[in-house]
Amino acid sequence: MPIPLIPIVSALAVGGTLVPHAAGGLIVTGAGGYIAGTFLSTAAISGLLATATATLGAGALYLSGASAGIIGSSGVFGTTIGATGIKGALMSAGIIASTPIWVPFAIGGAVGGAALGCGYGGYRLLKLKRKLNGTPEGGEAQFTETEAKIVEKIIKRLAKKNEPDHET
Repeated sequence: MPIPLIPIVSALAVGGTLVPHAAGGLIVTGAGGYIAGTFLSTAAISGLLATATATLGAGALYLSGASAGIIGSSGVFGTTIGATGIKGALMSAGIIASTPIWVPFAIGGAVGGAALGCGYGGYRLLKLKRKLNGTPEGGEAQFTETEAKIVEKIIKRLAKKNEPDHET
């Protein structure tokens, strides 16, 4: 079953919003009401989430692992003890200085807050996937506004990822 993303992406690009439909599923609405041809069934949303998870998740996993290995770490609490990668080599050569002790704690707090935010987003996505998997074959699930926003963000991210580069 093809996912009708072209009319949905077009409608979202001109200011439409993805909202829950009374019959189940999601639909794009604009200033004049529902926009024709933009209904997303529960089955289509399941396919969209599977595509998005595979496409966006694999890229993030690949980039995070590769960049961490190449850049390396500065060692224990910003000292040169245990430093690895490019950063460790630059610190050992004296090109970059070691970090005062308060900086790693401040960065750790910011990273911890970001991890909590990402964890909550992952939890909401997991709940949405469970709802989709629990919907009987041929049935339509009733979605919330929050779930509609999650699906809208995924569609916009996939549309942005698939745009051709205009740089030549």
